[in-house]
Amino acid sequence: MPAAKFEKKVVFELLADGIEAQIRQEGWKGLLPSGRDLANQHKVSLPTVQKAIALLIERQVLVSRGGKRRMEVAAGVSGSHRAAGHLEVLVLSSQPLISYDASIAMGVQQLGEALKAKGDGFRFVDLSRVEGVERRKAAHAEMVKSRPTHCILMTPDASLFAGVSRHQVKIASMFSSLRSKRLTPLGVKYGYLVEIALKRLIPLGHRHFLMPFLNRKIKMKSSMEAIAKIAKEQGVRIEVLRSPQPLTTENLGRFLGPGLERGATAVLFPQWTDFLPAVAFFAKRDLDFPRDVSIVTLVGISHARVYSPAIACCVSSPESIAQQAEIWIRSDKVEDDAYRTVYENTWQQGASIGPAKG
Repeated sequence: MPAAKFEKKVVFELLADGIEAQIRQEGWKGLLPSGRDLANQHKVSLPTVQKAIALLIERQVLVSRGGKRRMEVAAGVSGSHRAAGHLEVLVLSSQPLISYDASIAMGVQQLGEALKAKGDGFRFVDLSRVEGVERRKAAHAEMVKSRPTHCILMTPDASLFAGVSRHQVKIASMFSSLRSKRLTPLGVKYGYLVEIALKRLIPLGHRHFLMPFLNRKIKMKSSMEAIAKIAKEQGVRIEVLRSPQPLTTENLGRFLGPGLERGATAVLFPQWTDFLPAVAFFAKRDLDFPRDVSIVTLVGISHARVYSPAIACCVSSPESIAQQAEIWIRSDKVEDDAYRTVYENTWQQGASIGPAKG
């Protein structure tokens, strides 16, 4: 009996086999990554990908969704199915994890460890290598690959959100938020941070505060309302500046200078990084802190403890970051109690003193 003739497959057929195997083994559902993304991933040409996709359509593995560029996995094709109750969390970032403050980076790592210890999935993906349309495509490709139940955007931009929001997934943002009902904001709420700071500063004699929110492009409606309510309840004056202006020494000075001249004796900076440009302003005006003005960074870092002169702040905690995110993942609720308790317990008095006697 003659031996069967060996038929060598061409590249696009091998690619089609590989994509189909990946779809079935990883349980892909929904839209397929773009042809260009697949070409880059498999190191082949775009025409080769297009031939492979045509073959997968012929095999009824893929179906068209209103156009040649809108391919999705056919119903019933995926071979692996997620177990009931299993969670798959995807964290997308426009920066490397190492670029965040240590407490934030450790908090994300602790979240991953907690989820994996309970049998759930977790992936952190750095998309800083791409921008704009390419970032949107990359985010979409990661969603197809992971098929997450929950997606956390570290510092969301329109491109990241656009690549994620087309999928049926629960979405949250770790820092800031875009205006969308689909996105749940995690992270601190400035209302209770101001409340924690005022509880320490008012007994020292401070009654007039400045609070600059520069380089903020979102409305921060809930935070602004909470701050105004606290000021009214405590009988103090809090001048708030919320502006999309870049965070520079000059822009800060335009707000701090007139405010101090009007009698403000303390400045509440939202984050440690907001405070740093003000150092040059104080030096130029020959102002010492805390002798001439008390300084608070509402969200501080461990460096604040050794800064000279010491800065009053609430020190961030990896545990609180991980805990709040996991509570949202498992219950769809945002619990601020974890953050509030941590920041209350980590308050650093620094060198804050009462207003200078003039």
